[in-house]
Amino acid sequence: MKKNSIFGIFIALYSGISVAGEVNFPEELLPLQVNDREIEHSFFNKVRTLELPAGVHRIKVKYSDLFELDYDEHEVVDSKPFWVEVDIKDGDYQVRFKSIETVEQARAFAKSPTIWLQAKQGNKVSASRVSEATKSVAAPVHVSVPNNTSAAKIDNDKPAPSAGKPDAVSMLEFWWQQATPEQRAAFLASIEAQH
Repeated sequence: MKKNSIFGIFIALYSGISVAGEVNFPEELLPLQVNDREIEHSFFNKVRTLELPAGVHRIKVKYSDLFELDYDEHEVVDSKPFWVEVDIKDGDYQVRFKSIETVEQARAFAKSPTIWLQAKQGNKVSASRVSEATKSVAAPVHVSVPNNTSAAKIDNDKPAPSAGKPDAVSMLEFWWQQATPEQRAAFLASIEAQH
C-alpha cells in the first residue's frame, strides 16, 4: 500500500514536468525566444535544441548564413527576427526550410523566411508566421545544452539558460572576423597547402 502511494505521487509529479518534443534547429536558424522566455547564447556556442511540452508555442527565430562570393570576399545574410507558431506533439522534430544554394536565394529567404518542423516519422508540422504583438502562450521550456546530460528548464523567476561548450564553427567565425587581411590570406594559403 505504501509503495503504491509513493509511486502514485512520483508519477503525478513527473507528469507535470514531462517534455513532449525536442525541436532541433539547423546551423542557419537560431532560436531567440520561446513564448515569453528569451534564450541566452554564448558567443562561441549557440543553443540548437529546445525541449518543449505538448501544445502550441511561439518561437522567435533568426536566419543567418555565410556565403563565399570570391576567393577573399564573403557575405553574411541575416533575416530580421521573426515569430512562428507551432503545435508540438510527442516526438522529436527537425526545423526545416527550403534549400538555399546561392546568396541571392539567401537574400530572398531573409526577406520572407518560411520554415516548418519535420517529425522523425515524416509528418510535416506547419510553423505559421505570427506577429510579435500576438499574445504569447506561457509554458515551461527546456533548453538542451550540448555535452551536458541534463536540460536546463526556463523558470519565470530565473534568467534564461546559457549555452555550454563552444562549437568549432562559431570559434572559427570569431577569429576570422578578428584577423587582418594578411592573416586571412596566410590562413587560406596554409589550408590549401594541406590539401
